[in-house]
Amino acid sequence: MDGLTKNKTAKGFLNGVSVLTISALAVKVIGLLYRIPMLAYLGTEGMGYFNTAYELYALFCVIATAGLPVAMSVLISSSEADPQKGREVGRIFRVSLAAFIVIGTAGMLLLYGFSDALAALFKNSGAAAGMRMIAPTVLLICLSSAFRGYFQGKRSMTPTAVSQVIEALGKLLLGLTFASMAQRRGCDLPATAAYAVLGLTVGTGISVVYLWIHKILFDRRQPLTPKLPRDRNADVDTLGRLLMTAIPVTFGAAVMSVTKVVDLALILRRLQAVGLDEASANTLYGCYSTLVLPLFHMLPTLTTSVSLPTVPALSAALGQKTDEGLAHAKKITLSALRLTLMIAIPAAIGLSVFSEDVLTLLFGTQPEAVKMATPWLTCIALSVPMSCLLTVSGAILQGSEHAARPVISLVCGTAVKTVLAYILLGMPEVGMMGAPISTLVCDSVIVIVNFTFIARLIPGLLPLGKEFVGLVIFPLVTGGGAVALVWLLRRWLGWQEISSVHTLGTVTVVMCLYGAVVLGEMMLKGRKRT
Repeated sequence: MDGLTKNKTAKGFLNGVSVLTISALAVKVIGLLYRIPMLAYLGTEGMGYFNTAYELYALFCVIATAGLPVAMSVLISSSEADPQKGREVGRIFRVSLAAFIVIGTAGMLLLYGFSDALAALFKNSGAAAGMRMIAPTVLLICLSSAFRGYFQGKRSMTPTAVSQVIEALGKLLLGLTFASMAQRRGCDLPATAAYAVLGLTVGTGISVVYLWIHKILFDRRQPLTPKLPRDRNADVDTLGRLLMTAIPVTFGAAVMSVTKVVDLALILRRLQAVGLDEASANTLYGCYSTLVLPLFHMLPTLTTSVSLPTVPALSAALGQKTDEGLAHAKKITLSALRLTLMIAIPAAIGLSVFSEDVLTLLFGTQPEAVKMATPWLTCIALSVPMSCLLTVSGAILQGSEHAARPVISLVCGTAVKTVLAYILLGMPEVGMMGAPISTLVCDSVIVIVNFTFIARLIPGLLPLGKEFVGLVIFPLVTGGGAVALVWLLRRWLGWQEISSVHTLGTVTVVMCLYGAVVLGEMMLKGRKRT
């Protein structure tokens, strides 16, 4: 790989990260803007119905879509790099799209047909209507994922980013509109929650239309490539290669989604087992899943914008089977880990220390819910770095053709979480705090096992010793120092009362201090290189 190609590849990787990071931030901000008025419409009990339907949809969605887009991006990326295989791109997309349609249709019918049984299984009967309303989204998200996998294989991350924002805006604007209509008609809480879910379904449909049109325009700008003739045996072979890559990734991602369903099932069941009725248990779950989990998942979701471009970039670099390729792969790995930790560690410290401030800023109209959620957010915020590393380390294993390995680590972590959550949630003195504690332990186990696999299977890929410690120490010291300085400054100024002005000022000053230090470090490194 010559210098020009390496620079082009590195630039493409960073551009992909930038585009997806911006879109992920936009999606998460839109998600928070959505939950604030929705909490006013539905309350914590109604949000419990909404989130139960959404988490079960998310599980079906992950099973249907997690692996094939990654497999598509890997196969298309490798085909693009080899002129002999360049004509296979069309076949890969066609076969993948057919598989997505079959899987999506099956998932939609299962979720719709068994909605009452699933709601009864989780002891939350009010969520059944929402499950039926969101069922078509399983098929729509499958179609969307086929297009996204195609564009990611082509190293074009913008369509994925734009489509994600369209889905989020649909959920925000249409979801609130439908919920308002239901409320004006006098619908009960379960029905209003179901109408709110409908916004995501319509928004995803609009996203699919956008991706379809974009692909038509995108392909017209590409050099004409002779199409391969239809060959049933070749189609079967392509499907086999897709599934060989997709199944381990799907299973691994499904296990992670199962951890959310573990929370859903155990929280509702265990709290009812210690004396709460269904409505009270659902209220606690609604508070946890609406106020705490969206803030916690905001940062780990951003690492998806690092992990998505990492998979094809690592696959291309390691595919050379040379020392130069390994060195380039190590640079990609180092960049992915540095970007992740530079964001995750300071954010975890700030979110944990100022958890009540952030919750009050966003959900100040629900003071009782904020009071309940504050200790849960303080605890689970400490898991942010591990949750972010979990995603990136899994992507490193997938990009190095060891996609089955994250499955083992995810199974280990999920097993630990299930046992720990079952025990802690059933202890009255621990109660709901058992959910964030078990999440912290689960994510830590998964990351440790993933890094062990990487070190053993791809020697020389991970930064070791001082290099690895430096990745952790710099954001820990600078981010922690910025948070501590602002905390002391607030006490000195007498900002004991929590207000929007104080919170926004705190966040702004912390970000400016930390940003100034990071910028200074980058400038020093640049001078040393020159």
